[in-house]
Amino acid sequence: MVLNHEQMVLERVSVPASVPGIDTEQTSDKLTMNLPEIINVPYPTSRDIRNLLPFYPGIVQDATGQVHVAGSETWATLDTLDGFDIRSPVSGALALRVSADAVRSIDEETTRYPVEFGRSTGGVVAFYTGMGDNSFRFNATDFLPSFQNINGIRFDKFVPRITFSGPLVRHRAWLFDGLEAEYDDIYIRELPSGADTNHLLRGSNLVKFQMNATPANIVTGGLLFNDYHSPDDGISSLVPQQSTMRRNTIAWLPYLRDQHSFRSGALLDLGLGVMRIRDGYEPHGDNPFQITPELFLGSYFENLTSHSQRIEGNVALYLPPRRLVGLHNLKCGLNLDHVGFDEAVLRTPVSYLREDGILLRRSDFPTIAPFSRHNIETGAYVQDRWTAHTGLLVESGLRFDWDEIVRRPLVSPRLAVVYLPSGAESRTKLSAGVGLYYEHTQLEYLTRAQAGIRYDTYFASDGVTPAGPPLESAFLANYGSLHEAQALNWSVGVEERLPASLYVGANYLMKRVSNEFAYVNQGDPAGLSGNYSLTNSRRDHDNLAEIDARRTFAHGYTLFAAYTHSSARTNAAIDYVPTLSMLGQQQSGSLSWDTPNRVLSWGWLPFLAPGFKKSWDFVYTLDSHSGFPFTSVNSNHQAVGEVGSQRFPNYLSFSPGLEWRFHFRRSYFGLRGVIENITRDRNPPVVNNVVDSPQYGTFSEFEGRAVTARIRLIGSKK
Repeated sequence: MVLNHEQMVLERVSVPASVPGIDTEQTSDKLTMNLPEIINVPYPTSRDIRNLLPFYPGIVQDATGQVHVAGSETWATLDTLDGFDIRSPVSGALALRVSADAVRSIDEETTRYPVEFGRSTGGVVAFYTGMGDNSFRFNATDFLPSFQNINGIRFDKFVPRITFSGPLVRHRAWLFDGLEAEYDDIYIRELPSGADTNHLLRGSNLVKFQMNATPANIVTGGLLFNDYHSPDDGISSLVPQQSTMRRNTIAWLPYLRDQHSFRSGALLDLGLGVMRIRDGYEPHGDNPFQITPELFLGSYFENLTSHSQRIEGNVALYLPPRRLVGLHNLKCGLNLDHVGFDEAVLRTPVSYLREDGILLRRSDFPTIAPFSRHNIETGAYVQDRWTAHTGLLVESGLRFDWDEIVRRPLVSPRLAVVYLPSGAESRTKLSAGVGLYYEHTQLEYLTRAQAGIRYDTYFASDGVTPAGPPLESAFLANYGSLHEAQALNWSVGVEERLPASLYVGANYLMKRVSNEFAYVNQGDPAGLSGNYSLTNSRRDHDNLAEIDARRTFAHGYTLFAAYTHSSARTNAAIDYVPTLSMLGQQQSGSLSWDTPNRVLSWGWLPFLAPGFKKSWDFVYTLDSHSGFPFTSVNSNHQAVGEVGSQRFPNYLSFSPGLEWRFHFRRSYFGLRGVIENITRDRNPPVVNNVVDSPQYGTFSEFEGRAVTARIRLIGSKK
């Protein structure tokens, strides 16, 4: 256990911490952002803490805002909050949101992570939140609304955040509350006036308590609540307001943890959490839904209501150290989850139009009854951290998993080694590891088998005469034939402390994922219709080579830079779904978040101009990477050419800024201004990929340059 001292000094608003060194007890490639990074790194859209994650070298954020760790699918990453899983029980995506001001540290691990983290092949992202102490504390951020100059001055957003903490009973019980609210006026300049905005409203609140129940028991509890309302969800330059959906989502996660220490030195950790999500959306009106080569028209075709939940229990026992040819630290644990969901959906026909507006294909969906599904997941593990001698640490672990759907025992051994060539005082650390990692059962794939039959009718050039009988497509799943996806993960790493306290690290990761879920067409070789059976035929190859450097100066000022070379490829690049699916014969290709080359840097330093350095800081972020792949399709949404063979332009965003700390009426404030994308690179997130359109290859929703500000109330002047 490594404890870094962190302190906020109100009069100076600095966040100094002990200078990070080489953690000789850490076997994984864990990178941690603590409070200084969370406060000072000027990441875009800083109201959402998830947008800080792409500033880890191994994490990429796609166009939808979801993150991918070391080339993996979003659902392959285990996302936790204070030790509890916060992924969607159905999709596996990062589902819950917490105020950025409530988070105190974020850990990211891509390889050599211990067996306590199970049922994830991609990595681990762990959020840890704050707790009160014996003093009452209050702060606020962005309590003033913002405006933007796009086709005139217009309201942008209002995103206040408030945190409060203090004692319930001094020296015994404490409280923490982190509240955020957000009102956005999302404007799409490419859309017609009057149908170009979405007024989004969301909020979250995390309330926590901690109590020293007895000298041997620490009890911690929390309740995270999320609310999301988006009247025109999904609006973009390709999806006008009329074709969006009204979406409402409510989620909550109460959790409780008890830590009991025994006189022998053992520690027992018990946790229980219950996540519930209610999600639903409905279209605007009942106009026929049409897909043209340029954009969507009419009212969205789905009306859906769903409920999902995860009841999670975990137990961990830390045994006292034992000596046997060195020092052994043993840990064992159990996990038990119950996951369930129900869904009711109504679908209307979807029409695909040619460039001249003539009907090409119509998809019809028969009415289906509401359905539900549940799963019980169990896991057990044992881990030994063996310090053979000074300078050699071996971490071995064995994990066993089983679930009610796949019903196959899963045994995953893992081994990691740390070697210090010069012993405890070594300036060099070498790490290596190999492990077998199993995935959880992705329920979203199983819901596709409940969607019923899709009937596709093709029409002659007049758009009226059917070219033949309707083609049937059905998605089928035989649970008894399924296996869990597994990843064989090999990695090596080196860390070196250079002169002037410059820390340099390098890591190489080779991951081979097999037995992943994929629907395979059993009939039509062109992949236009037929029976799609759920199989374990998908295989992914993910490679990541990364080098980074970090320098921490006095008062916690920090500079960080990294370069990554990576690849993320699969043999099943077309993901078939029962509704709006890309069609065509299955093939290999790059995944849509593949970024072969990336340069990343961020930091904050004193602004050294005379008269400014005591109260002003310079902050910046730099992100440059290869453009994301995309696939060309025709008007029938059939793949044209190789999947992922086209790419967006290379991405570059350099965002410098200044922060001024000042007193006003016995309160202490921090005011930051950042010029986002100062080089004004276009960085488009949207492209017209339909080859039949005259606008094929046209990029839109350019990022442009923006000036953003953040004001935060730090505290009262002493």
